Amino acid sequence: MPPPADGPDHPDYRFTLANERTLLAWLRTGLALVAGGVAVATYAPDLGVSWGSAAVALALVLIGLGAALAGYHRWRRNEAAIRADQPLPEGWVVPAATAAVAAVVVVVGVLVALEVLR
Repeated sequence: MPPPADGPDHPDYRFTLANERTLLAWLRTGLALVAGGVAVATYAPDLGVSWGSAAVALALVLIGLGAALAGYHRWRRNEAAIRADQPLPEGWVVPAATAAVAAVVVVVGVLVALEVLR
């Protein structure tokens, strides 16, 4: 008879489930960014300059893709650390996502200012 799956060598399932919920949050964030890109392309076709809407939409879609892929990478690394009973690895995803979204916000702010001044 095999040992129980939740024996002393198996990590607490709550950590695995929490890690999975975090992955799902990153996937929702990525999907929301992609939806924002689609909305910008659809409803703000001329944002300040002729290429403004397309640039912002493309940036949002790419950041959304990056968030989903980086969230999966983070989930895999954290899951391996949980199973090996090691500390969780340092993360780069949050600072990178924050910087990317902040850059898009600055660009949108400039484009909106150009639109208002026109």
